[in-house]
Amino acid sequence: MKEKLMRFMQGRYGSDELNITLLVLSVILSILSPVTEIFSGLSMVCLCYAIYRMFSKNIYKRRCENAKIVPYFSFIKAKFKNKGQAKIFMCPKCKRTLRVPKGKGRITLTCPCGEQLKRKS
Repeated sequence: MKEKLMRFMQGRYGSDELNITLLVLSVILSILSPVTEIFSGLSMVCLCYAIYRMFSKNIYKRRCENAKIVPYFSFIKAKFKNKGQAKIFMCPKCKRTLRVPKGKGRITLTCPCGEQLKRKS
């Protein structure tokens, strides 16, 4: 049985951060579904999309989707992690997160890609 599953999944994309996020979102929406019927529909959409991504054989497209969305997840994660100590900014050009200590006033940030940002910390 294990070998059959391994053969079936061969050449397929599998799971990644976005799939796990979609599955967690689906569970949360299904818990909230007794409140409104919309949540159950959104839960099913998230679940179906996660399963579609998991069994997809077009690995290039799945990696491109991941490359577009994962920087935003890391940006939000960094914002919550450094909430009291630092301000987090995202470079509009390369989507890299930049960390600056709070309370430094108006500063100019230079991203490693060469983009300069004028922000208030």
